[in-house]
Amino acid sequence: MLTPDIEVMLRELLRHTFGTDVEIASHVIANQRHDYVVLLAHLIHPTLDVSIKLAGPEAPFVQPFDRAAMLHRLVAAQTTIPMAEILAVDTYRTEVPWQYLIKTLIPGQEWAAVRQRMSRNELRYGYEAIGQAVAQLHAIHLPGFGEITATGSLASSGTLLNALVQRAERMITNQRSTEIFLSVLHKHAALFLDVRASSLCHDDLHGHNILFHHQDGQWKLATILDFDKAWAGHHESDLARLDLWTGMTGDGFWPAYEAVYPVASLYRQRRPIYQLLWCLEYGATTPKHLADTRRVYEELGLQG
Repeated sequence: MLTPDIEVMLRELLRHTFGTDVEIASHVIANQRHDYVVLLAHLIHPTLDVSIKLAGPEAPFVQPFDRAAMLHRLVAAQTTIPMAEILAVDTYRTEVPWQYLIKTLIPGQEWAAVRQRMSRNELRYGYEAIGQAVAQLHAIHLPGFGEITATGSLASSGTLLNALVQRAERMITNQRSTEIFLSVLHKHAALFLDVRASSLCHDDLHGHNILFHHQDGQWKLATILDFDKAWAGHHESDLARLDLWTGMTGDGFWPAYEAVYPVASLYRQRRPIYQLLWCLEYGATTPKHLADTRRVYEELGLQG
């Protein structure tokens, strides 16, 4: 449930954005943590379905919403992926004491769920759609490697190796795990020296961030969500995670991807290193994650 303070703030924000006649007919809380909430709301006056993100000053791991809005607009302009329209964004807390992002809501169902109900042909079409969409993201080239700012520039620009070091130090919270990743990265540094092309990397393309909808008798890609972790990296880092996660690179994915964006011959050698970063960053203790981590350790010759 929303606290009374958040409800008051939400009403004030919607009136500022849509006018004093706006009303919330219904809403669902999609995500809620300390100082952070995501609402899916149906409005009247105007009649509109929206997603509303609110983040207070103590919200954990939240990127500035103006950065997310910029990335949405970039993807909408340079790909054919359907993207939500950004309706309002503020990171300066000028209207309400939290930063906010309001965008249109694209209806759809999570790939993680719908793939369980698809026929073999539908699955192949779904994987082809995902492969083509991911390749289009990676065809968005950036001027270097590193973290992307809200203006679309890079916070700092250097080699891929330097960017991976900085990202590991930022994303892996356990010091010993950070040291393990950096030692592996430096041991295999030669694999990364020839990488020059930087792409937009989503970094979180799991089955809950890719939506499909059923239209004209078939499943179609609805949209891709949540660019909060996106960075200017090497496209293989996304591919490595997709390869690691269950149900993300099935029959049809690779031909569709490579028809748009080629995969280098060294990908298979670099893949476990990118996967190790994910395993150590996520750090979960579920049996599946522990098994995946052990497999990556074994491939890299590490003692777990």
